[in-house]
Amino acid sequence: MRVSDPRMRTAAVAAVAGTLALAACGTSDPAGPAANCAIPLDRFFDAGSERTTIPYLTNPELARRGTPDIAYLILSDRVIGFMFNGQPVAIPHKFLWHHELVNMEIPGQQITVTYSPLTGSSAVYDRTGTGIGPMSISKYVLNSGLVIEEDGGSLRPQMSTIATCGAADGTSLSQIPFDEMTLGSWINLHLDTWVASSATNLGILYTLFPYPGDYRDLNSTRLIYPLDGGIDPRHPPKDLVFGVRSGTGGMAFSLFQLDQLRGAINVFVSVANAEIDGRPVAVFWNAAARGARAYDAEVNGQRLHFDLVNGQRVDVETGSSWDFSGEAFNGPLTGSRLEPITDTVVAYWFAWAAYQPDTDLWSPPIAASLLPAEDVGLPEGEIDWELSTR
Repeated sequence: MRVSDPRMRTAAVAAVAGTLALAACGTSDPAGPAANCAIPLDRFFDAGSERTTIPYLTNPELARRGTPDIAYLILSDRVIGFMFNGQPVAIPHKFLWHHELVNMEIPGQQITVTYSPLTGSSAVYDRTGTGIGPMSISKYVLNSGLVIEEDGGSLRPQMSTIATCGAADGTSLSQIPFDEMTLGSWINLHLDTWVASSATNLGILYTLFPYPGDYRDLNSTRLIYPLDGGIDPRHPPKDLVFGVRSGTGGMAFSLFQLDQLRGAINVFVSVANAEIDGRPVAVFWNAAARGARAYDAEVNGQRLHFDLVNGQRVDVETGSSWDFSGEAFNGPLTGSRLEPITDTVVAYWFAWAAYQPDTDLWSPPIAASLLPAEDVGLPEGEIDWELSTR
């Protein structure tokens, strides 16, 4: 486990926040991986110890739900949920605000879980059988995002699908399936889940976001590190989008707009139809989970288009109803499943547009304003989590 004092980091970030946003990109490090870089190293910003002292972890303690070690969480907190050694595990965003990277290792399975609070993006890499050892946080950032360092010095920007510097330049690393959703929804799906424990002995207040308080504001242009070019003006900078990648393009779906398609506080779900490089795509949104999933909208050679009918996702072609997992639970296609699209990421708009410069932007069929998703609201009182899984 990497140990440092995160309280020093919080103070340092606040002190340099104003100046780093205006700084020029870093210069190549002769001792680093500059000899073999698909992305020139001078596009990276060298943040030095400000990044390398972030206390990333290997095999952090996990705790059962309902125990004191996860009392820092509430059910509406977002988590990264996945299966590890057949066991459901949730690593909260709050936990990764301070660590950004967690290696999890047992014989036969090695993964690395990452979350970049500055770009709002997650990735869960599968290192099993690759020969790649535990990952670490490099001293570099690219377009304000986390850059991972592999053993041997190779660099892998977290929001890229490939390594871009060093011996591993150009090589991809697969991800395991994972969800970003609320803790309450993840627990409803996996009652036996384990959750990252706050018992790290690092003195961290996990409820405290370690960057300036207005950083996450929808229209905030505050960046801690430099950005290639300007902020794409088509959406507010900190609008969270669900991005479906395709080369340097793909399509971005605003979570705010997906949520507003529900239209009423007693409806949990919405659905967006799109075509990406000729491929029919459906994006399912679940308001209680605060999560989205993308599916190939074709079953048995038939393209499907979806609408919201009586609070359920229904395909226009057959009238079948579909749940969040992509399975039809009512109608002629009952039992059929949509093929999930896994090359997706949730991120702030400014970061998605910087990494996917040729992206398209999904537009809702009826114009939805860019107000925070909470303005639509959830049902009052205790949420029926079982209903919300639809």
